[in-house]
Amino acid sequence: MSMRRDEYQAKLGFALFIASLTMFFLAGLVGFAVIRFSGSVLSIPVATIPWPLFLGTLSMLSVSWMLHRSVGAVRRERQAEFRQWLRTAVILAIFFMVYQALGLSVLLDRHDESRIARILTPQYGVAFFLIFVHALHVVGGMAFLGWIVYFAQKEVYDHEKHWTVDICALYWHFLDIVWIVMLGTFLLSR
Repeated sequence: MSMRRDEYQAKLGFALFIASLTMFFLAGLVGFAVIRFSGSVLSIPVATIPWPLFLGTLSMLSVSWMLHRSVGAVRRERQAEFRQWLRTAVILAIFFMVYQALGLSVLLDRHDESRIARILTPQYGVAFFLIFVHALHVVGGMAFLGWIVYFAQKEVYDHEKHWTVDICALYWHFLDIVWIVMLGTFLLSR
């Protein structure tokens, strides 16, 4: 009985957390759009999104797929397969962080170049901020994933008790959605 209550409370807390993050990112994207399309600011298009961000997108989608597979494996009591999917997800998450860092570096370089040319480009700053905040949430997701991997090695999860793995997978799916919406917004705002 206590486990069901813990599961309910965790899922409710997770839903509230996701709702607050959704509001935050939507407000950030609205701010980006307002700055991008305001007539008072000379702006250059963000159409040239750094290539590492696109490779990062593939890595992030792959992390979610691996976590989806791991949830399926633990539900079927395939422990070795479950742990393998988790390890693969960790490696892909690390690749995503590397691509994020490279993409942020390129954005900073472009922002510096535009400042030297005396062109005001606040949308680069907002885009950088949104990508950076997303990267921080990915770091949190990696910590959560590391925690899941640690307890998976101890064989804590099984076909009945795996709700923390479900929540971790849902969190990464949420990060995917936010990332794709952000990239789509940046591409459409050119």
